[in-house]
Amino acid sequence: GEVKGHPRISLAINGHSIAAFDPFCRKNPATQVLPEEIVRIGDAEVRLQPYVLPHHSRLSASEYDYYQDRSDFISNQGGYVYRNGRLMAWGDWFRLVPKGEATKLARVQIDFPNSLDEDWTIDIKKSRARPPYAVRERLRQIIAKITNRSVTVHRGRGQRLFQETQAPFWERYADHDGIRFAINEQHPIITSLARRLSPNDADLLGTVLDSVAASLPVEMIYSDYSTHPREINQQSVDESQTIERLRSLRQVLYGDGPGDAKAFLQIVRSTHLFDGQIELAEKFISEAFA
Repeated sequence: GEVKGHPRISLAINGHSIAAFDPFCRKNPATQVLPEEIVRIGDAEVRLQPYVLPHHSRLSASEYDYYQDRSDFISNQGGYVYRNGRLMAWGDWFRLVPKGEATKLARVQIDFPNSLDEDWTIDIKKSRARPPYAVRERLRQIIAKITNRSVTVHRGRGQRLFQETQAPFWERYADHDGIRFAINEQHPIITSLARRLSPNDADLLGTVLDSVAASLPVEMIYSDYSTHPREINQQSVDESQTIERLRSLRQVLYGDGPGDAKAFLQIVRSTHLFDGQIELAEKFISEAFA
């Protein structure tokens, strides 16, 4: 454990040291440590230290497994209440906000002395605590700040999908009716294919694309990404299949013509079909467009 003003405690069983669990991931440089805030209640102080954990992509494989094995990120979010340095309660926003994706990376370390037991409404087993009004109100303000940061961290990689290229395959629309995702029918691959079709077949292609977008399994994606984000893998083909796809893509775009190597690479990146195999794609392009 770790208590300010006291030496660090080390535990061992049969000579094997026991590693302490740090719910705030403080050793990772990508963890955001926000300014500590102090709430004074009479002559005593309550210290609130907010953290925003890194996006899972910034965690090493061992770090990710370490935290995921000890409950998922959504369950672990919330305030961690320490009474005289002893952890009493965790994973709770004290009904200030519901647990969800927006706060899944947010944690607040809350330290208070035992002189405030009466103000904290400690239960008889000293395992539950309800913050006093002044602490709840300050925590409400902190939650608003760290929620914005947690959302930014969590959605940051997703936003890049729409920034990496001028021609994304998917487009996001947000209006008063809500948020929806649609396939970009102006993507070079789709427009090239549509030009080869008759008007009736081109209309049919548009209907197929609309159907694919409408049947996007949002709930399933949300569930899998929330609990096992690193297990999601859209690229599961071997080298020969990758080369064959690149050849087909070149044929759709340029036919037997010379083509544009730089533009082709940009389109390849925009599909995300070859993520993890970009070096192979670049090698193919250097040979096919020589």
